[in-house]
Amino acid sequence: MSKLVIGFIPKDSKEFKYIIDNSEYIGHSTIEALSSYFLKNSITPQILLLRPESLDRILEIELKKRLMYLGIEEENIRSYEILITGGYEGKRFITDPKIISDFIFLSLKETYKEEYKEIILDVSRGLNFLVLSAIEAYRRFIVSLKAQNLLHKEDIPEFKYVYLTPLEEGGIISEIRLEKIDSPLFFDYFKNYNKLPFNFKETEKELYSEFNFIKEILKLVNTCIYTMKRGFILAFLTILPWDKIEELLKKAEEKLSITRLQNLNSLLTEYKGNTIERKYSLNYPLGNLWIYIYFLKSFWEIYSNYKDEIKIENNLKWVKIETLQRFNEEIIEEVFKEYGTDIIVSKELKEFQQSFQRGENRDLKGKGGHSDITRNFNAHAGLILDFLEQNKVEHSIAYKKEKYKDICGFLVDWENEIKF
Repeated sequence: MSKLVIGFIPKDSKEFKYIIDNSEYIGHSTIEALSSYFLKNSITPQILLLRPESLDRILEIELKKRLMYLGIEEENIRSYEILITGGYEGKRFITDPKIISDFIFLSLKETYKEEYKEIILDVSRGLNFLVLSAIEAYRRFIVSLKAQNLLHKEDIPEFKYVYLTPLEEGGIISEIRLEKIDSPLFFDYFKNYNKLPFNFKETEKELYSEFNFIKEILKLVNTCIYTMKRGFILAFLTILPWDKIEELLKKAEEKLSITRLQNLNSLLTEYKGNTIERKYSLNYPLGNLWIYIYFLKSFWEIYSNYKDEIKIENNLKWVKIETLQRFNEEIIEEVFKEYGTDIIVSKELKEFQQSFQRGENRDLKGKGGHSDITRNFNAHAGLILDFLEQNKVEHSIAYKKEKYKDICGFLVDWENEIKF
């Protein structure tokens, strides 16, 4: 089983004794003891070392050497410098705590590989505020992987953290326990819809412009979530601007990476004597943003699985009732069942199927006037007859071209109901 172990580089230079599964291991850090434990069990872990910026890089080099001496190859060890805030080593660091958490989150994101079946966070040693920042980032990372694997739950690794119990006074001997950790997946709207994560100076107009694409991503994610919750499956497949999404996801990987954040930090850090100040802050964590970007990736995958079944004819996008029924069963019922819309969608599609089998189109007759078009759009999962073209021969339906603008309006009208 491929494992990833994450931990802070400690300042301690003493050797400690660690007990794992009743066996004793010696090392200058918990990471060394864990590495020895896994190697003894014929498992070579991947290591991610997080070095607080206040620590000398020599401590990182020495720890890497010790890990390599134990038997871990150099290419299996990665390290990142993590920003801090407060007074350490005769210097004062002024940093928005959200930035610190994001450096940890993006380090995890950059290091993660799909082959990892278990991810272990060691927070047994480290500054208290860094431990809290790491746990915060770790939970966001867990949710982001769940969002990314919306259709592949079997690919989600196990998540654990290291629990350290001193067995004698002074902590010379400690017991290492691996405890499971989890964070629930949730489907909710991104509340900072029209707000970029970064707070730059007003003079940094180019930077604001560089990240403006984030607003479009958030609008698309919110619309996807809302569309799924409401069961608007025909709108999901034929109305949303899927042609934009690949480019937006590519931009996110480039502009919201650990490398870009490191570059921003270099650009916007001011040094005054022993004071190091970051001249920017965050409105909300990039870790939160990445959760929703991963949701968008999953929505893109859902669309990709069905896009070949969309037939373009007479400038309309036609989808067979059979395809929509399968979508309802595989996606709405399986992934979004908690909202109950699969029942409404199933009823609507069944009526279309029965009409087509009789060689008829569904008729507005007897349905009453659709005076409240918005209410009826919601009540019938977006499948109100006023908006549809029907093909009783092909058993397929399409939205009327002249109704596209109205439908787009219905898909985002909910924004006015949510207090940001």
